[in-house]
Amino acid sequence: MRNSNFIIAAALLALTVAAPSFATGVPNGAKIFIAPMDNGLDGFLAPEIIKKKVPVVIVTDETQAEYVLAGASLKADDKWYHTVFGGKDKNEGNVTLINVKEKRVIWAGEAGDRSLWLGGWSRGGQRKVADRIVSKLKHDMF
Repeated sequence: MRNSNFIIAAALLALTVAAPSFATGVPNGAKIFIAPMDNGLDGFLAPEIIKKKVPVVIVTDETQAEYVLAGASLKADDKWYHTVFGGKDKNEGNVTLINVKEKRVIWAGEAGDRSLWLGGWSRGGQRKVADRIVSKLKHDMF
């Protein structure tokens, strides 16, 4: 019984010491470049990052960046029956956060603008998509 408690304690100590090496988060103050995206999603991501106080520095020169935020945005058809029946998102976006030095994707997220409660009657658009993406980014990486 004593040996098993010692082994469990040693394993927990080893995991505690090794835990920082498993971290994949972005360090505070990291320089991020937001790549141009179709439908202007990049123009909404920067203000949302600032508004939500994500602890990064947005740079305008890609050569100075440690990370690049790249992605795409889609605008669906605006049919009346999607609004009435709450069918699907009018706007969708997806982004990936790429570590420039290691050339690997460290985070990816996607979001739409549809409201679960109000369906197509609520306010949506690229701003809501950006808001949801940045919220996920901040939650997952910081």
